[in-house]
Amino acid sequence: MAFSHLRNFFGRHPVLSNMTTVGFLYAAGDVSQQTIVGAEKYNWPNTTNIAILTGGVFGPVYYYWYRFLDKRLPGTVLKVVLKKMFLDQTVISIPSTAFFFVGLSILEGKKDIFREAKDKFPKTYMTSCMYWPAAQFINFTFCPSHLRVVYVACAAFVWTNILCYFKSAPLKNAGDGVSEKEIISIK
Repeated sequence: MAFSHLRNFFGRHPVLSNMTTVGFLYAAGDVSQQTIVGAEKYNWPNTTNIAILTGGVFGPVYYYWYRFLDKRLPGTVLKVVLKKMFLDQTVISIPSTAFFFVGLSILEGKKDIFREAKDKFPKTYMTSCMYWPAAQFINFTFCPSHLRVVYVACAAFVWTNILCYFKSAPLKNAGDGVSEKEIISIK
């Protein structure tokens, strides 16, 4: 009974449903990453910011993005799947990865909202190029259109552990390869 109510809600409110699902699973991924690294105290403000950013921005963006891809490139033959994978990894992944760092910097009230993106984007994006093509191959080959965002959110739970690991890594000082933690220990 509860499942049918949930399914009806998803059918009537797909954007809101996807926002909630994406925000929850990214936040859960952040908590999972904090647990894996053995955080003594959970960083709930960070988890909240991740839920707000990903649910509020990525949920709707991904919903409309996958609808657009499915309309422009219908089908699941290999050639179509490879086109979707390429477009997803170049058109949506690059700005999403950069905006993850910039958006969180805005929510955290940082003065230089681009510094973290400049420092962490290249390694994060290279890692995404190893993770997401395989995940998206499964998505574009086997998932029905209406479940794409939910599948991606589930895959993003794993990805968020990786993303939050990169997010929590210390920044490098401008061009010298020395992290903020190393600077503090030197002082």
